[in-house]
Amino acid sequence: MPKILSHDEKVVLIGICKYIINSDGIVTPAELDTMNQIAEEIGFGDYQKIFDETDSIITSIESLQEKIDNLKKSTNKQKILKYAIKLSRSDAIIKNDEIDIIVYAADSWDVDIKSLV
Repeated sequence: MPKILSHDEKVVLIGICKYIINSDGIVTPAELDTMNQIAEEIGFGDYQKIFDETDSIITSIESLQEKIDNLKKSTNKQKILKYAIKLSRSDAIIKNDEIDIIVYAADSWDVDIKSLV
């Protein structure tokens, strides 16, 4: 599995993660810790820059879905989904909105989500 994420892959990963974190209106310390772990594992030297940039690129669920759809040829789709699942589990409260965006990405990318869990 490729290790280095492209700029677009990073934007989508952060977009999905921000959506998951904000889906219940509460940002927990566990979610923040998990985001920091993800950034560290990936070696996100430009994490803060892309995190901030994502706010201007992804302004709605529709724009997030469009960005997801544009990554159909990515070789890091499973990696992105694994991190999203990891984040959704971090606060032990998995909301339907969190699952919905993960399932949307898995369907768009033709990835068997059961194989990732």
